[in-house]
Amino acid sequence: MFYKIIRLVCYLIIHLFWSMKIEGEENMNHEGPLILAANHVSYLDPVVLGVAFKRKIYFIAKKEIFEVPILAFLGRSLDVIPVDREKLNPASIKKSLSLLETGHVLGIFPEGTRSSNGELLELNAGLIKIALKTNSPIIPVGLKGTFDIYPSHAKIPLFLKRKTIYIRFGKPIYLDNNRGKDIEYKKETLLKIQDKIKELTGIARN
Repeated sequence: MFYKIIRLVCYLIIHLFWSMKIEGEENMNHEGPLILAANHVSYLDPVVLGVAFKRKIYFIAKKEIFEVPILAFLGRSLDVIPVDREKLNPASIKKSLSLLETGHVLGIFPEGTRSSNGELLELNAGLIKIALKTNSPIIPVGLKGTFDIYPSHAKIPLFLKRKTIYIRFGKPIYLDNNRGKDIEYKKETLLKIQDKIKELTGIARN
């Protein structure tokens, strides 16, 4: 219930100060375990993605966001899973796998950090490992507009900068579990997802 209230508040704030356009809504009608893999250019990204997607998303995020009071509040309210980028996080990994194995939606920003210039960074291979281990399809997501509103160097969002935020969902990508030990296959799949995210962010125009 609390999640729905937070989601509604975020929805109202987004539409009060900016506008939001969702594309590829037909790709959201997937039941069962699912991974959303999106580009990451702003602290607003998980907020707008959580508002846009129909099902509840359990996000993986770096533990540093919990050092910012408002982000810590949102993180706890939205059941964000904190991870330490400097070392393995057995508890976080276990929770992520458990959520997918019980049919939930996991939100991942596979770049591992926000892009400082809006361009897509190299993706982390952990995305593929989680998908193969849980037999979960991956939906690539392109976000555009959040960088203009709340870039990484800004302390607060630009509330008076009227912009459109685009969220475009690609078609689910199903992995071949029989090739889970094939290193080249995993590399190729990661590049495929990376190219698709680039394509989705390029389609949305201001």
